[in-house]
Amino acid sequence: MNSTFRLQHVHEPLLEFGGGARHQDVRFGLIDHGPVDFSMQATRTVRVGVIGSSETVDGFREWFARCEDEIPAKPSRQPNLFPAFPGSGINGPFRCWFEIDGHHQRVLRPASLSKVTGEERDDLAIRMAVELFEEEIRDLSELDRPPQVVVCALPVELIERVKNLRTTEESERSPMVEEASEEGEDQDSEDERNARLYEDFRGALKAATLAYKVPIQIVWPSTYDERAVIRRKLAKLSTRRVQDEATRAWNLFCALYYKAGGTPWRMVRERDEFSATFLGISFFEDLGRTTLRTSSAQLFDERGEGLILKGGRALRDKTDRHPYLAEEDTYALTRNSLTTYKREWGTYPARLVVHKSSPFHREETAGFEAAIDELGIDQVDLIWLPRRSPVRLVRDGDYPPLRGTAMRLDREAALLYTRGSVDFFATYPGLYVPNPLMMRAHRRDRSDWDMLLKETMALTKMNWNNTQFDGALPITMRAARQVGEILKHVAEGQVPDPRYRFYM
Repeated sequence: MNSTFRLQHVHEPLLEFGGGARHQDVRFGLIDHGPVDFSMQATRTVRVGVIGSSETVDGFREWFARCEDEIPAKPSRQPNLFPAFPGSGINGPFRCWFEIDGHHQRVLRPASLSKVTGEERDDLAIRMAVELFEEEIRDLSELDRPPQVVVCALPVELIERVKNLRTTEESERSPMVEEASEEGEDQDSEDERNARLYEDFRGALKAATLAYKVPIQIVWPSTYDERAVIRRKLAKLSTRRVQDEATRAWNLFCALYYKAGGTPWRMVRERDEFSATFLGISFFEDLGRTTLRTSSAQLFDERGEGLILKGGRALRDKTDRHPYLAEEDTYALTRNSLTTYKREWGTYPARLVVHKSSPFHREETAGFEAAIDELGIDQVDLIWLPRRSPVRLVRDGDYPPLRGTAMRLDREAALLYTRGSVDFFATYPGLYVPNPLMMRAHRRDRSDWDMLLKETMALTKMNWNNTQFDGALPITMRAARQVGEILKHVAEGQVPDPRYRFYM
């Protein structure tokens, strides 16, 4: 059989920063132009609360103050990959003040921490740890002038008790560990169990504090103290390297700025393009980890705003066992997502792009179409993003293909290297051979693939927990796991805050 493949390179998308300026790199764009919502008319102050043991509160506050001055760059032959952190003051990349008021810090009692670490049952230890922090977060949220974001500075002994033995790219982590890429080896069953225990703690804590309307940031001691040692049970995890200090500062202060209500950067939309929003549909296990799964929707727009909604129960396709939603549940989730969008921004988008982690079932298609027809959405693209691509490309030399390399397989399918060699970094910054993203169009109202490829590349840069721009997954799919780990702890009938800053 003869096949014709079209190979192309998608140029690195630009992002928008202060004053409408553009740059391809997050950090250099912020240094040169400030955040996209920066205004000369008013000076922003980000009020940060902190909760932890006396040791972690003091340690974090000392490093927080140190970051007011420049943190030197890591010695490297790739200076664009490891820039210095200019400092967190008013002349820094975020053009604001970050402050920790004495009224916004809480020190946990040693006796309370000892009860958690001494509890033999994992589920009870996690519940007790969550209650410790929840009580203090509630107290801070009830102040006349509450903090805008709260740092949960976890003590080492608590981390070890809830078995936080690894971090993953999709879940929140303190910005201190160099990540294995998504192409790394699968974890063994014991490691998966230990990671799941930490995710239970993280998810339960985030869910328990949603009602207080104050986003939280979980921070490990390794963020501010490279000498901190957290025992790891598995030998293969003992060699994970701590990120350089400047990178840790970049990642942390960017997350704090976004969670406090700021918008560091956003996607660029040209004047002749339709206003678009991007909806990710994914599935997660219930708290009881039964075979049934629940759906969630991650809705993002070009402005960097994200909205999260919980959907209905998933069904299983009898042929391929992929999860899917019934027509009425798909209709309800889509309509609720777009209605929430309109409530936030006053209008519906002209175009909807749906990313889904499993194939589109005919019932789902009918549900999507019913919702968009009712709401008058002009264009829709339904894109299936399989987790793994069966095809890889090989490039001459020692480096993998360039990020942005794309190959059209047929009219409805394309490969896209969202990770790969990056000219701006003058290297490939990953640890493993990258796996391209497979994109399959179930419905495509756009007449060409170029826009879909460009948008997907841009969506990989919309991660406010990490200022290195070469993410592997678009934010619609990247957010799926961390959102699911939180929503499964939300009781049926409870309507959680939809803003993404509470879930990252």
